[in-house]
Amino acid sequence: MRYLLILTLIFISSISLANKTNKYFLEGEKLFLANNFKEAKILFEKDIVFDTKNVKSYLYLSKIHQNLKNQIEEEKNLKTVLLLDPKNEEGLFLLTKLYLSEGDFKLAEKEYNLLKKVCKSFCNKLENLELQILKFKK
Repeated sequence: MRYLLILTLIFISSISLANKTNKYFLEGEKLFLANNFKEAKILFEKDIVFDTKNVKSYLYLSKIHQNLKNQIEEEKNLKTVLLLDPKNEEGLFLLTKLYLSEGDFKLAEKEYNLLKKVCKSFCNKLENLELQILKFKK
């Protein structure tokens, strides 16, 4: 009986924790869409505390840092996205764009080639990236 009570408490607390982390993410997403990047950043960071493998939170954090012109943090979050999900098209696309903007064309080309292999929803944006990479190869 005692074990059943403990298991029930653990189950209830895990449901409560899942709802809290989902709440942070959803509220952060609303704030991001409203261009309230600093508040959204805090909520996405809280979400990551509860769910360290939430790729979407890291992706939003990279976009926030892109808007705040913090390329180091943007790159760090994009690399985390790709560590958790190596075939994440948006992460590969954004990292390729970041490398192009930094002038690191070898890394941009490497990420671009990976993106070409896994492309499903970002295929229409590949041509523009390829033109940028070819332009800098000349």
